[in-house]
Order: sequence, then C-alpha cells, then structure tokens
Amino acid sequence: MEIRQLRYFVAVADDLSFRRAADKLHVAQPALSRQIQQLEALLGVLLIERDKRHVALTPAGDAVLKQARTVLTQMQQLPLLAQRAAAGHTGHLRVGFISLVAYEFLPMLVRGFRSEFPNVDVKLNEFQVLQQFEPLMREDIDVAILRLLKPDAAIASYVIQRQRFVVALPKGHPLCQCESVAVGDLAREEFVSLPAGPGRTFGGLTLKFCRDAGFEPKAMHDVGDSQAMMGMVGAGVGVAIVPEAIRHLHTDGVEYRPLSDLEERAEIAIAWRARDTNPLVSGFVGAARRIFPAQCVAVP
Repeated sequence: MEIRQLRYFVAVADDLSFRRAADKLHVAQPALSRQIQQLEALLGVLLIERDKRHVALTPAGDAVLKQARTVLTQMQQLPLLAQRAAAGHTGHLRVGFISLVAYEFLPMLVRGFRSEFPNVDVKLNEFQVLQQFEPLMREDIDVAILRLLKPDAAIASYVIQRQRFVVALPKGHPLCQCESVAVGDLAREEFVSLPAGPGRTFGGLTLKFCRDAGFEPKAMHDVGDSQAMMGMVGAGVGVAIVPEAIRHLHTDGVEYRPLSDLEERAEIAIAWRARDTNPLVSGFVGAARRIFPAQCVAVP
C-alpha cells in the first residue's frame, strides 16, 4: 500500500468526483482511477461505487476513509516529530539520584529541565550511594545526580556544588553545646560511615579526616546508605562526618555542627556517559549549568 493511494482515495471521497480530484491533485484522471483500483484490489473490497453519473462511498469506503485521514495526518506530522526528537524536545530521560540530593538538588534540576523540555517524560530512579557510576555503566539511567568521589574515564561530570562537611551528633551529646566542632574533638567517639575501601571512598574520607587530625577512630560502624547512617547516629551508636546537604533528611535525634578545621568540600555533581549522544542528556546538563553556574559552585 502506498501513501499516494490513500491520498488519491481521500481526494475522491472529499469531492465525490474523479475529475475534480484529479484536477486538485494535478494528475490524469485515468492514473487516479488506476491507483484507487489498486488500493481496492489490495484491500479486497470495493471502496467507491461509480458510474457515469454517480460516485459514492461504500460502507467499507466510509470506514477506510476515517483511518486514511488519520494515517495521512500522522505522515504529515512525522518530519516535525523526528526533528523535535533529534533536537531533544521529546522522548524519555531516566534520571538517577541518591537520597542525599532528593530534597534540594533533584527538584531544582528536574523543574529547570522540564521548563525547557515540557514534552519529555522524566523517569526518576533512586540508587544506592555506594553504587556511584554503576547504574550509568549498566545503562539503567541516562544521567545521575550524586556525590562525586573518584573519576572514571568513561564518565563525564559537572560539579553543581561543593559543600562543607558537618558532624552529625546524637541529640544531647556534649558537643551539641558547641557552635562548631574540630575533627580533633571527635577523637574519643565511635563513627558511623559508609564502608571504606581502596581509593577515595566515603568511609575512606572519614578515616583520612581522623588521621589528619592525629587519631584513629575508636570504632567504625559501616552502613549501606545515608538514611541508615543518620538513623544509627540518632540511636546514639556514634557520630558521622557528612556533607551539609544531609540535613534535609530531618532525622529524629540528630543535630549537626560545622567542622571548623576541615577545608575539604564534598562535591555534588551531574554525571553521564562520556560518549552518550542523547540530546536529552545534553539538555539536562545544560539546564544544570544554567541553574548552577561554574563560578557559583563553591560553598564557604
């Protein structure tokens, strides 16, 4: 079946005249008749009853006419749809995020992206902080909002904010009486952290901060994610050195104090596959750059 055959059929159906339809289409009337006859042969039904004085649609022709109009309309829209998809204005974008960013950065970024790409379907997928780039490498998501640790040649990233670290304390802890705390003040404490490992990891940073302050942690309690970590702090199991954004979790029984002697910052970033050519990924990264300009990422 050819689109031309549908177009010729609709033209005859609109005018109920082969002559007038041929004139509008700028084709010879015999050629028009042959195309409609071929369409009828292909469908196995008579679409138009005609004689020298009369042209009318059959019941089958009336039914086919409705679908033919729909097909022709869709064909007309197809180039625009393709162009919009190629430009990143339609489609699906899978955004992964860790719980640390769910209350502040995620809403800001998704709102900013949707304001520019309102016809894109955004799928949100939370993943565990320890997974880092794994969901991207498995192509489970297209872009991630996470706390950036170690670089990967296959992953591109853009830092949206550098946050200071704070110490999370159980409510009623003696250090809660201080406006700020030094890492050295925690020398007698037990710590709650995400697991340490080779290279620059979450737990590894806690160990580094303690050792730079001249002591080894009394004990390290490993947990799987930030929410569990704050739950253990609230239960009085230990203290935790965490990025300031974790305050948004609003965990009962936990108070936070700035670390006055810690200059290092936690990097919150957008990450994506370096070779990804999806225009929607570029659109999301572009929105992130506009919302969080590079000169504004540092937090004092």
